[in-house]
Amino acid sequence: MIIKKFSKWFIKLKVGQKISFGYAISLGLIIVGTVSGLGVTHYYQYQAQTIEEDALEEYQLLTRLQIDFLQMRARKYELIALLTKPEELKKQYTIFLQYHSDFKNAWKEFEESEGATKNEENELPGEAEGRKKFIDKYGEVTETYLQKLDVLLQEINLLEFKPEKTEIVRTELQKFDDNPVRMQMTWFSEDLVELIKFADTEYNMAQKAMEAARKLQLQIIAIILLLSGVVAVVLAVTTTRAIAHPIKTLTEISQQTIQESNFNLQVPIKSDDEIGILSSSFNQLIVRVKELLEREQETNDKLESINQTLEQTVADRTQELMYKNEYLLEIVKQLHDTQIHMVQSEKMSALGQMVAGVAHEINNPVNFVHANLDYIEEYTQNLLQLIKIYQSNYPNPSKAVQETINTIELDFLVEDLDKIISSMKVGTNRIRDIVVSLRSFSRLDEAELKAVDLHEGIDNTLMILNHRLKAQAHRPVIEVVKEYGQLPLVECYAGQVNQVLMNLLSNAIDALEESAANNKKLTIWITTEVNKENRVLISIADNGSGIPEDVRAKLFNPFFTTKPVGKGTGLGLSISYQIITEKHRGRIWCESAPSQGTKFMVEIPVSSLC
Repeated sequence: MIIKKFSKWFIKLKVGQKISFGYAISLGLIIVGTVSGLGVTHYYQYQAQTIEEDALEEYQLLTRLQIDFLQMRARKYELIALLTKPEELKKQYTIFLQYHSDFKNAWKEFEESEGATKNEENELPGEAEGRKKFIDKYGEVTETYLQKLDVLLQEINLLEFKPEKTEIVRTELQKFDDNPVRMQMTWFSEDLVELIKFADTEYNMAQKAMEAARKLQLQIIAIILLLSGVVAVVLAVTTTRAIAHPIKTLTEISQQTIQESNFNLQVPIKSDDEIGILSSSFNQLIVRVKELLEREQETNDKLESINQTLEQTVADRTQELMYKNEYLLEIVKQLHDTQIHMVQSEKMSALGQMVAGVAHEINNPVNFVHANLDYIEEYTQNLLQLIKIYQSNYPNPSKAVQETINTIELDFLVEDLDKIISSMKVGTNRIRDIVVSLRSFSRLDEAELKAVDLHEGIDNTLMILNHRLKAQAHRPVIEVVKEYGQLPLVECYAGQVNQVLMNLLSNAIDALEESAANNKKLTIWITTEVNKENRVLISIADNGSGIPEDVRAKLFNPFFTTKPVGKGTGLGLSISYQIITEKHRGRIWCESAPSQGTKFMVEIPVSSLC
C-alpha cells in the first residue's frame, strides 16, 4: 500500500525533482554511513596510536640505556690501551665522558618513570613485574656504580693526564674492573634486553591494531557505498520508467524525421510535465523547419545562377592579387636589404675616412719623433763620451761636482739612457705599424676591384684587435695560430673584405670571452689556401662553446643576434654575407656544434673573371 502511494507521488514529480530526490537519498546514506564509520574507526585508531607512541618512547629510552652502557664499558678498555698515546687518549676520554653523561641522564629518567611511559592497562602480562624486578635488582647497584665511576674519573682526570702517571692510572682502571659493584653490573645489558623485547612486542601489537582499524574503516565505507548503490539502482529504475519511455518515443520520431526528411511526423503528447512540453515544442519545431526548408529551396535556386558567375570572377581577381602581392613583397625585401646595406656602407665609409684622418694626423708627429731619435742617440753618445774623458782627466772633481753626480745618480743615468732610447724606438715603430694597419684597413670606400694581399689584410685586422687578444681579468690571453698557404694577389674590394674579416674575428673573440672558464686555453686558428677551382678559402675557427643548430640556421638573417641589448645589432654577419655572395660571387658558411667550437669559412674567386 505504501509502495503504491509512493509510486503515484513520485510519478507526479517534475523530472528535476525526481533526479534531485534520488541524489538526496543516495548522498544522505553516504554521508551518514561514512561519518559513523569514520567516528568508530577514529576511536580505535586513536587508542592504537597512543599505545604505539608510548611503546616507541619506552623502546627508545631502553635502547638508549643499553647503547650508552655498552659504549661506556667498551671505551673504558680502550682508555687502558691508549695510555701511551696522550693525544688520542684525551679524544677517547672526551667521548667516554659524553656517553657517561648520557647514561646518567637516561638512568635518571628511567628511575623517575619506573621504566613506564603509558597506562598500566595497556601493558603486556608480566611487563610491569619484569620492570619492577629490574629496578629492584639494579637500582642501588647502578647508583653505586655511577658514584664509584665518578670518583674514579675525578682521581685519574685524564684531561690533564701526564705520562709519568701511566702506571697509576692503569692500576686504578684495572682495580675498578675488580670492584664487586662492577661485577654486579655485568648482566645489566642482557637483562635490559628482556624489557626491550616487551616494548618491541607492544609496538608491533599497536601497529597490528592500527591496521585492523584501517581495514574496519574500509569495510564500513564499502558497505555504505554498496547500500547507496542499491538505493541508486532502485531509484534509477523508477526514474527510467517515468522519464525514459517518453524520451525514447521522442528520440525515435526525431531520428526518423532526420533520416527520412519527413517533416509531417508528430510526437504524441501524454503528460503536461517537461517531457510533454518538450514533445509539443518538437512538433512546433518540425512545422517551422518544414516552412524554412521550402523557402530555402526557392532562395537556393535563385542563388545558384548568381554563384556560378561570381565564383569565376572571384577566382580571376584572387589570382591577380596573388601575383601583385608576390611582386610587392619582393620589392619591399629588396628595398629593405638595400636600405640596410646603404646605411652600413655610409657608416663604414665615414669610419674609414675618420680612421684615415686619425692615422694621417698621428703619422706626422710620430715620423718626426722617430726620425730625431737617431740624432738624439748620436748626441747622447757624444755627451757620454765627453763625460768619460772628463772623468779620466779629472778623477778628483770638486765637492760641488761630486754632489751633483751623486744627486743625479750619474752611473745609473749612463746605464739607463741607452735602454730608454731603445724603448722609445720600439714604441715609435709600434705606433707606425698601427698607423699602417689603420690606413690599410680604412680602405672601406674604395669602389673598384683591386689585386690585394689578403694576408696583409688579416694581419692588419689582428693588429687593430690586438688589445682584445691580451689577457683580461676574467680570462687568459687568446692565442692566434696562423696557418697561411701560398696565396696570389686576389681581386676584391679590399675595404669590404677587411670588414668581413673584422666581423668574423670580433665574433670569435666574443665567443671565447663568453666560454672562458677553468683556465681553459683560448685559441683562434686562421687558415688560408687556394682550392682546385682557383678560389681562395679563408677559415677562422675558435674553441669556444659552439653554436646550436637552431641558432646556426638564423646566423645570416638581418637583425638576428644572441648578444645582449647594446652589444650587437644583428647586421654584422648579414652584411658580411651580402659582401661575399653578391659583391664577390663567393660563399660564406658556418660549421659548429655545442661544446665543439665554431668555424666560419669564406670562399671567393682569385680573379673577378673566374
